[in-house]
Amino acid sequence: MTSKVFTDPLPGQDAPDSKAKILIVEDDRDLNNLLRYNLESTQDYQVFSYFSGAGAYECLCEFGPDLVILDVMLPGLYGTEVLGMIRADERTRHIPVVLLTARSLEEDKVAGFEAGADDYITKPFSPKELLLRVQALLRRSQPARFPKESSKKELMISVGAIRILPEDFRVFVGEELVPLTPTEYQLLFFLAERVGRLQSRDALLQRVWGYEGNVNTRTVDTHVKRLRQKLGIAGVLIETVHGFGYRLVDNAQKSSQQNGTTATLS
Repeated sequence: MTSKVFTDPLPGQDAPDSKAKILIVEDDRDLNNLLRYNLESTQDYQVFSYFSGAGAYECLCEFGPDLVILDVMLPGLYGTEVLGMIRADERTRHIPVVLLTARSLEEDKVAGFEAGADDYITKPFSPKELLLRVQALLRRSQPARFPKESSKKELMISVGAIRILPEDFRVFVGEELVPLTPTEYQLLFFLAERVGRLQSRDALLQRVWGYEGNVNTRTVDTHVKRLRQKLGIAGVLIETVHGFGYRLVDNAQKSSQQNGTTATLS
């Protein structure tokens, strides 16, 4: 029998509105306890622990977390398989997931992002860094809980066939709803707010992911690739400037650029 550990309040009781719920799926009990301790010590989170891949998805559905920290090498079912189940179900695909693993090769990270991870942290890691990553990811995924500094509310942002409804946290291409992860949504939203303006990979890492310093920019490239695929015919509106970054253009701008007009950098 797989054990699991609830913190107060127990399932069925209401957690304080101010506390985000975090599920940790990690088979190393010492590390699991360390993660719980660091998260709970902030007094901002209600934390639930699970210790194997088998049954992890059912546990997730029962707990209804705002964020999942998911080990990759789990007994019973790999974390990437659990992640695939999360992203395949419309009831859970919106939940941000941080993969936590000892696999540090670039191809492992790319595979993790392509599987649908919002962030990827390698072991050993700094507890402070993990807390910062969790905070940044919750801000991206829960704008109502973590409002922006600006009080301005946009009813809709339209770029070509893309329609973004910020208040509903939804994206449409034409009339079709596009299921995006929190990070994919924030990446598209950031580009759409600066339509036509070139954004460097470093700027995207800082403003969308909250990363500072020297970080592998394949993180951005992999998310852009997935975002284009999900946008379908509208994916061509995200343009690559090789060696630098990306910009989102509308149809009129795309035509003018093809005629020799360049976009501004911001």
